[in-house]
Formats: sequence, C-alpha cells, structure tokens
Amino acid sequence: MVHYFHSDIAQKYGINAAVLAAFIWECIEGKSIRQPQLHEGKVWFRCSVQMLTGFFPYLSYDEIRYALKRLIKGRVLIKGRFNESRFDRTNWYAFTEFGQYLMTESEGDYNE
Repeated sequence: MVHYFHSDIAQKYGINAAVLAAFIWECIEGKSIRQPQLHEGKVWFRCSVQMLTGFFPYLSYDEIRYALKRLIKGRVLIKGRFNESRFDRTNWYAFTEFGQYLMTESEGDYNE
C-alpha cells in the first residue's frame, strides 16, 4: 500500500501527522473501504489508534496517538464519540473548516 502526504501539512505538523491526515481525508471522501458517517452536520471517520497501527505498520501506537493529538491541537481535526454503546471508547475524527481548507488547498501537492 502506498501512503502519501501533503508537504505543507508535514512542515507544520510533522510527516506522521500529514500521512494520517491524508489517510483520514481519503476515508472521509469515500475513496476507501472505511465508510464515513454524518453526525452534527459533519462527515466523521471512526477509527481507533490500534486499528491505525494496522494501516501504518511502520508507525508505533504512540507515534499515531501523538500525530493525531498534533492535528487536533492544530485545529485540523476534531474528535468525537458517536458510538451506540457507552462502553465503546472508539474515537471519531472529522476535519475542521481549517483542516478542509488545508487538504483541498494542497491536493496537488502530494509526496509519496
């Protein structure tokens, strides 16, 4: 599997964060096997850090967790919980307006 990232996002938030942002963007845009869902007027992607380690075996659990934190702190992503069971602690991620701008502004600027 080829993973790519936007170089301007990598400069601001790190390469790991840029790779994760591109992956989540593809999932939300419907170009992936993972199905996004609509909640509170936003399109959300449901995925645990553990599940992401399966998609990115070259990143550790902590590297993924840190990269997601950077994207949330940088207001690229927001995190929510829309699980049916209160015991299910899986997070959901959506792009903020700023994050959508970054992703669409740099769509032609991929690095593989």
